[in-house]
Amino acid sequence: MQTYKIYSLGCKVNQYDGDKLGGLLKSAGFILVKNGADIAIVNSCAVTAGAIAKNKWMINKARAENPDAKIILTGCWPRVYAKDAKKIGVDLVFTDKDFSVLVKKLNYELGFKNKEKISNFQSQTSNIPNRSRYFLKIQDGCEQFCSYCIIPFARGKLRSRKITEVVAEAEAAAASGYREIILSGIHLGLFGVNNADKKVEERGANLLKVLRALVKIKNLERIRLSSIEITEVHDELIKFMAGEKKMCRYLHVPLQSGCDKILRLMKRPYNLKYFAAKIKKIRQKMPDMAISTDVIVGFPGETADDFAKTEKFIKQIKFSRLHVFSFSPHARTAAAKLPGRVEAGEIKKRSESLRKISEVLEESFAEKFRGKILTVVVEHNRSSRTGILKGRKLKGKTEYYFDVFFDKKDIISSPKGRSLIGQVLKIKNAAR
Repeated sequence: MQTYKIYSLGCKVNQYDGDKLGGLLKSAGFILVKNGADIAIVNSCAVTAGAIAKNKWMINKARAENPDAKIILTGCWPRVYAKDAKKIGVDLVFTDKDFSVLVKKLNYELGFKNKEKISNFQSQTSNIPNRSRYFLKIQDGCEQFCSYCIIPFARGKLRSRKITEVVAEAEAAAASGYREIILSGIHLGLFGVNNADKKVEERGANLLKVLRALVKIKNLERIRLSSIEITEVHDELIKFMAGEKKMCRYLHVPLQSGCDKILRLMKRPYNLKYFAAKIKKIRQKMPDMAISTDVIVGFPGETADDFAKTEKFIKQIKFSRLHVFSFSPHARTAAAKLPGRVEAGEIKKRSESLRKISEVLEESFAEKFRGKILTVVVEHNRSSRTGILKGRKLKGKTEYYFDVFFDKKDIISSPKGRSLIGQVLKIKNAAR
């Protein structure tokens, strides 16, 4: 029996794809090992120059940990930069989005012939990983073509899974003990659209419809959306989230810039007035909603005054946390040709400023829940090493996405006779 190890980098969608590939390999008779595998697969990312550099580092790590392995490179990097990826010197560069094709290649072209019959890979669900929360990809592809973004080139046209297929996988995850599911996609708000293949488009399918189906699943206690465009947070979705206990009070909505001039250069489909009005509407229905965001620093043409506007807008909105990215040009994108490049040193300085703001925002948001009763998914059984929480043994993820450390004595209600890891508990939140 041949063995494998997968190294997945990048976003939650890519992580899901890696798990899916693992499930296909397992169904074909391959065995997962920690090190010394016959096949080492690097499932790469291409979102930034830093991500591409990390791909190269990961390939070297895969070689070191699996010295006799065939090294396979797949994922977004070779789909966008095939020539560069092939120069890295691996045994196979795989650019197809259908991983069943890769498994067949491994069996028949690279000589890894297992005894098990290879059949119907597409019906296999994800290889459920050893995690407390289940990431479920329901959509792929993007056609928005923001001027800085390489993802439409890497992921292709919009395509969505059928609702029955999504529900079946969610039911399997719940039956396996997962109590929280995170719905993920490259353009999650456009679930239901299938421009890649009109023949498989499901009439009437949309994000709200799949959510209404998922909340009916027994033993599934929490549903979280991974990331969604502000233009796709419709009134019906807001109303549904406000009235449904299983929906986490958390949204991640990318902002990218707090300056209208930069948003236009980025080709983002909104302005600041629209964005602020939509956030206000969300909080009118759900005042405690945690709202995090992405911000790109150093976009071409971003002046000190433009950046100051971004800082001001971020503080005005009071996000619960920020994901800060330094601008990284991609040759195939429109932004690569824009004038007004910001110096690397200035980008680093601005990024550090936003990260400090994020720390303040995170602490301020979490402080509102100090001493309150919270619902958490238990993620780890390990101690906090810092501050007033030092020594607390359990770590949980709140529905608002921030982490808490607590002891068993803080638990208000929990299932009897079961491991706490992965369970949804009510706890009294300790002092932060």
